Amino acid sequence: AGRGSSGGVEVARVRPFQAAAEAVPYRRSPVFLGRALAFAGALGALLIAPHVLDRSVEGLVLDVRQAGSGLGRSTGTLIDSAAVVAALVIIGVGLVQQVLWRRMRYLAVVSGAVLAAAGLYLVVTARVDEVWVPTELAERRWMAVVAAGAAAMITVSDWWPRALARAGAAALVVPTLVASMWATGSLPGRLVVLTFGGLVGSIVALVGGSPSSRPTTDQVVRGLEAAGLPVAGIEPLAVDARGSVPWVVELATGRTVFVKAQSTEEHFADRLFRLWRRVRLRSAGDRRVERDRQRAVEHEAFVASRAGAVGVPTPRVLAIGSLPDGGALAAYEMVDGRSLDRLGAEVTEPQLRQAWSALATMHRQGITHRDLRAANLVVDRDGAVWVVDFAFAEVGAGEEAQHRDRAELLASTAAAIGPERAVAVAVASLGPGVWEETLPYVQPLAVSSATRSDLDRSGFAGLRTVLAQRLGIAQPTLPRLSRLDARAVATVLALGVAVWVLLPQVADAGDLWEMLPRADRGLLALTALCSFVTYVGAGLSIRGAVADDLPVVPTFLAQMASSFVNRITPARVGGMATNARWLVKEGVDTPAATAAVAVNALSGGITHATLMLVTVVWAGRVGLGAISLPSPAALARGGGLILGCVALTYAVPPLRQFLHRRVWPRARQSLDAIATVARRPDRLLSLFGGSVLVTVANIAGLALALSAVGASVALSSVALVYLAGSVVASAAPTPGGLGATEAVLVAALTTLGVAQQEAVAGVLVYRFATFWLPILPGWLSLQALERMDRI
Repeated sequence: AGRGSSGGVEVARVRPFQAAAEAVPYRRSPVFLGRALAFAGALGALLIAPHVLDRSVEGLVLDVRQAGSGLGRSTGTLIDSAAVVAALVIIGVGLVQQVLWRRMRYLAVVSGAVLAAAGLYLVVTARVDEVWVPTELAERRWMAVVAAGAAAMITVSDWWPRALARAGAAALVVPTLVASMWATGSLPGRLVVLTFGGLVGSIVALVGGSPSSRPTTDQVVRGLEAAGLPVAGIEPLAVDARGSVPWVVELATGRTVFVKAQSTEEHFADRLFRLWRRVRLRSAGDRRVERDRQRAVEHEAFVASRAGAVGVPTPRVLAIGSLPDGGALAAYEMVDGRSLDRLGAEVTEPQLRQAWSALATMHRQGITHRDLRAANLVVDRDGAVWVVDFAFAEVGAGEEAQHRDRAELLASTAAAIGPERAVAVAVASLGPGVWEETLPYVQPLAVSSATRSDLDRSGFAGLRTVLAQRLGIAQPTLPRLSRLDARAVATVLALGVAVWVLLPQVADAGDLWEMLPRADRGLLALTALCSFVTYVGAGLSIRGAVADDLPVVPTFLAQMASSFVNRITPARVGGMATNARWLVKEGVDTPAATAAVAVNALSGGITHATLMLVTVVWAGRVGLGAISLPSPAALARGGGLILGCVALTYAVPPLRQFLHRRVWPRARQSLDAIATVARRPDRLLSLFGGSVLVTVANIAGLALALSAVGASVALSSVALVYLAGSVVASAAPTPGGLGATEAVLVAALTTLGVAQQEAVAGVLVYRFATFWLPILPGWLSLQALERMDRI
């Protein structure tokens, strides 16, 4: 949340102003970043829509084509030609403009965007067969030109007059969409062309850089003079100012002032930054960004003036002006001094008390600074502390914003002078009662990115420890401030993969949606009950893997929570880590907890293998229809292959060392743990009985799901399909074997003679009950254990 300081620098000699041509700098503009994100989102929606809303899209395409059927093919060709001509004109004008302005670097960027958009469109559409792709090569080439025109429009229109830019966009977009009434490519396909071109143009301009739209010296001088401040000298200021462009200006009166100018780039970067905070944080507290840059600057000036009026030492606002390109500027009194972060250990306790006093004054008057780090506190030559930069400040914000203010200043000063000194002055200045309420907010996400980098994660933990000891209280439970973290992203990705994998299966199921409403509701309820029983079995198994007695309800919640974590991690590693963490919090030693998780997994494997052998014998006697069991010779060859792999592993020295160092010690640890459990028959019964219950409940759930949709399959066949299919699907890298499990089970059932519609419906019902239905209870269980400090 960093901003540049409003005058917190030593005044250097300012050069006299002389109007002269300035070299235009190039930078990666946040404007193109925002456009790339917007076009990427739109393109993704357009590509997914035909799969999700296939009938609606097909109906839209037919309606559009019927609307143009009476006008003849030649009309469509004429309109398409108009779109291509508009694209070529836009490309030509954009390239000529760069040549006339002698922007050779940007000429290369625009040319690259045009060629990349056309080339990539032709390459991509030649390799896909979708409803939005034109079937005729000539039309694809025309659309490649349109995509190139869209890329050129995005990269060059910012330097055109607004009316001309709107006319050029309309000349390109309107005929492109209207001509879809006659084209082989659909209306969504034309939208894809324009969106694809805009995306490529935005990315190329972002990577290659574009001429900066930051205000020039001449523009700032003219803006100040229009505001009644004649300029004698001006110099750009090299300070952190991500929200504006800073200048130090000497007026004709001899006075030196600090000027903050905000252009389109800074304003757009501010909007992107606040949007990101809203997405990432649960309660960012950011106000809506003003669309008008003048009003944004006026808001900052208003809050600064309000703070000064209630006694906060802050530079006075001298003037507010506008810039020729629609930007705005504000002029402040200049503070001749250095910021607290630059002073570091030289900061005195009286200066820190001044800073806390200024913060207390702001909070009493309902003002929250929301970026009160050491860089925005300036010590002048007389030792007085000034508060600067109110770009993020608010009037009338809530209590949480005040907690964040205090956490920001404490963490920032602790990074400069050490946690002990910073905490001592902070508690003495505000009192222990205030800090008892603020302590939970002393965490990284409550402060700005600049402060987070100054005081790393371990530094925040140490700062909380020092503060809690000073207050004489225990460490508090930290509120969760993040809305978007790695776990949430993994969950969304897992859900996306699931939808992408399952959609083709659902699409091939024929009358699936007609079968499900007719399914036996009683059997569906029993399927869900079997899913519940698996967690009871998992709880019994983990209780049998440890020597200590574990509480029943938290054990069940831990298994639900571990199932949720398994949904977002492959190979069940997340669930195993969750169980190990929970056992440690229950008082089990870390080595014993790790061994217990390993024993639990080993018992599950032994149980699965044993039931597999029993089921093979059982199914072999009953009969499996089209499936034939392996012959003894095939089993012998398989066993020999396994032994050969083991022998080969031992023959290679690095692999042999890996086995001796990593595999065998852990295996011996697990066997020792099993031997310990075996000395207590009740534990052994719980360990293996729970594993058997988990497997039997899953088999029963699959059998009930198939029966619910009308499929008639022998129980022995269902058991073999589940046991063999789960082994194959466990090799899939997706969480919970997502996609692979469904595919393997459906393939095995159809081989047994089950109708495809019934197989797909039954498997999806089973997976809904065992994979999707427990997600919400698992997440709630994880939250409950976190609140109880049991995980």
